[in-house]
Amino acid sequence: MNSTARRVFALLLLSIALPVRGTSQMHQHPAPRSVANADVASVVQAIQALFAAAERGDLAALDSIYAGDSLLVIEGAGINRGWTDYRDNHLAPELKEFANFRYRPFEIEARVSGNLAWATFRYALTADLPNNGKADVVGRGTAILERHGNRWIVRLTQTASRARRPSDPAMP
Repeated sequence: MNSTARRVFALLLLSIALPVRGTSQMHQHPAPRSVANADVASVVQAIQALFAAAERGDLAALDSIYAGDSLLVIEGAGINRGWTDYRDNHLAPELKEFANFRYRPFEIEARVSGNLAWATFRYALTADLPNNGKADVVGRGTAILERHGNRWIVRLTQTASRARRPSDPAMP
């Protein structure tokens, strides 16, 4: 197991071991509530920025949101290791096929512990595909982020989706 995989595994174990609701209080002197709330809000904003950049097809913006070679992306049963692999072998070719692409997160729940954060979310995706096809799915995801200076970068995303059902919420 390489060091990135070990780090991701450790982060996943950490997320299971920490409290499910609210900001983790691993330190003897937790941050004041206002700082913790600001951290959670900035993680939510990072997730929203990730989706907005993908929806715009803005690969340059995603360069600064994703963790470069340390990125791990798991979609369904597929996996991409590093931003270059994900961008060149998955995302960019997929975006070229999409027309009228909409990709929106909702019900984002974020937690922060020091310089690490994790978020769970639901998302909706619609797109017109070649040959009159149409994608209309809803899904769930998890992201692990790391603070770099005053911003959060995404180290891992894991998403899975299914076809939209009549009982699913409308596109946000």
